[in-house]
Amino acid sequence: MSVRFVTRFLATIVSLTFVAASSMAADPKPIKIGLLYSLSGMAAVYTKGTVIGHQIAAEEINAAGGLLGGRKIEYVIRDDKLKPGIAVEEFRRMVTRDQVDFVMGVISSGVALAVSEVAKEMKVLFVDTIAQTAALTEEQGHDFVVRLNTNTGVMGRTAGLAAAKGPWKSYYFIGPDYEYGHRMNADFWDYLKTKKSDVTKLGELWPKLGERDFSAHITAILNAKPEAVFSSLWGGDLIAFIKQANAYGFFDKVQFISTGGGDLDILEPLGSEMPNGILATFAYAFDYLPVKKEQNEKFIAEFKKRAGYLPKSGDIFGYVSTYVMADAIKKAGSTDSAKVGNALRGSKYETLLGDITVRDFDGQATFAYNIGFTFGDPKYPFKRLKDVTRANGEDVLPSKEQVEKIRADAKKKGG
Repeated sequence: MSVRFVTRFLATIVSLTFVAASSMAADPKPIKIGLLYSLSGMAAVYTKGTVIGHQIAAEEINAAGGLLGGRKIEYVIRDDKLKPGIAVEEFRRMVTRDQVDFVMGVISSGVALAVSEVAKEMKVLFVDTIAQTAALTEEQGHDFVVRLNTNTGVMGRTAGLAAAKGPWKSYYFIGPDYEYGHRMNADFWDYLKTKKSDVTKLGELWPKLGERDFSAHITAILNAKPEAVFSSLWGGDLIAFIKQANAYGFFDKVQFISTGGGDLDILEPLGSEMPNGILATFAYAFDYLPVKKEQNEKFIAEFKKRAGYLPKSGDIFGYVSTYVMADAIKKAGSTDSAKVGNALRGSKYETLLGDITVRDFDGQATFAYNIGFTFGDPKYPFKRLKDVTRANGEDVLPSKEQVEKIRADAKKKGG
């Protein structure tokens, strides 16, 4: 073998090694995050915007240099079809086949509880971004689940604070017949009774999720003659109820208190059909909140460019939760589920929605929540909110001792 050939061969090897090393340095392993949402069916109108929120945040983080020495965020997106069984299957596939580092989602409380159990089994972090049942971080809480949004306790108690200020003493309840509806109504009622001891419940109705004919429910409520009605109906169910109830003069006869009724996904479709004077909760509003104004306006502009409409509450939580996770990954110095979960818990974060803490004992974030009265604003073709009551998460969430008691009681019942 000639000296010239050996020299060329070695030079080629060195060159290829340099190229490979340069390529690896320029393109480090991505941070793979699973996004699990109901992207088809009745929930799609909410979740597709949430995914856009996630994507905007990831692109901003990646453009700023990524995480952990230049690693970029990459999403694996799956549809759980609003079914717990499918959600569990997709979670397992994302972890075993797609090799995601952790999973974020979902919208259904029932789905969230099912996914949480498989997350605990597989020891892979599940970050809840929309589903609201407090049971997720209370009765069924564990080391591999955190919630980066509000919950039924925060929502129900915020509504309870506002209701306690009013003159209403007799209540009727209506909500969807699954985990979210039952837990939301219970969280509201249990808290209201601590603030106002002379309230009474006249009855309750549990229409199935996806109900569209509420005529029998409306007449039953009006026949009972309550002073106030507390509703945990959401989405198309709430829109259908309000439209049909308008024909009965329903809102002139009772004070309607609606969880989520102040969010844009309800206000925009209803337009002028949304009555004035409804006491409605909301997590985020483009024109109201003590948010970081410049960042908020930038997010709104980018979101509108991509989606064609103003961002809703779920959309902003997709954006905000991604940034919180990025900060936790930096703090952990790793994408390992256990390490990231430990970094999340007990830490404080600056977010577009205000400063929050992810509590160390239950993994629940302390986002604030809001409730106000609907009114007609000539600047918009849909109703806005006034006389807003804002509740900080720290003030309405149960204490560590209360959470421990809740878990102990649930364990006894389960045994």
